[in-house]
Amino acid sequence: MFAPSDRDATLARVLDLLEADERIEAAVITGSLGAGRADRWSDFDVASLVTDAELCERVAADWVGLIYRQWEVGHHYETEFGSTLVRGFLLVNGLVVDLAFAPSSNCEVWAPVRVAFDRTGTATRAAEAWQPWSPTPDWRGEAGFAWHDVLHACVAANRGKPWQALYFLERVRNRTLALASERHGLEADEFKHVDELPAEERDPMLASLVTDLERAPLMVGIEVAARAFLDELRRGDPALADRLAGPLLLFVHGSQEGGADVVG
Repeated sequence: MFAPSDRDATLARVLDLLEADERIEAAVITGSLGAGRADRWSDFDVASLVTDAELCERVAADWVGLIYRQWEVGHHYETEFGSTLVRGFLLVNGLVVDLAFAPSSNCEVWAPVRVAFDRTGTATRAAEAWQPWSPTPDWRGEAGFAWHDVLHACVAANRGKPWQALYFLERVRNRTLALASERHGLEADEFKHVDELPAEERDPMLASLVTDLERAPLMVGIEVAARAFLDELRRGDPALADRLAGPLLLFVHGSQEGGADVVG
């Protein structure tokens, strides 16, 4: 298991190698290290600006080989977000090294970062221009997905498909907690701030955490999740919550009694 000193030494070496690569215009440390809130469990993320957009693929490929030569790597993944290429590495000591490569012409900063080096000032200007933002809850959009998930959870439970029912139940619960996060101005991705929500809003969801996949406890969990979603929806769009409550709970209760005529 890596120690913080291992992480810091690896980060320093990565930054030295990036600065030695003349195709890299700038590098910024993102994530918890970039925001100054790292702890013992933090890995590290580095975003690099490539001088020429046409070089990004080549640079990313070269860096995959370089990381494998410099460290013992268990595995790596490759993905992309628009013009940004991401390569994530799991070192054998458990440290995750996430590297992103983007054209300098597309430099954008969405969160606090620490500039490691900057040959042109592009990254520094973007970092200084960053402003905090608050997400906007999509009450109506999430409501449409939520009632759909509630109905499918009920249907699956009544068809003897408990794992599928659990899947849809979890989706309802997750939508509720994500909306609550956004309502408080917190980022909802990966539940980064769910533990910071007021207990009176978050903890009623505990009753939806079923430990038995028999039909009866599943149906109880589904109703708890449905009511919790309606409670959250009522905080943002009370009229829509009132309209949905009748048909949604009618279906849930009918499913509990085995009297709902469910179709797939």
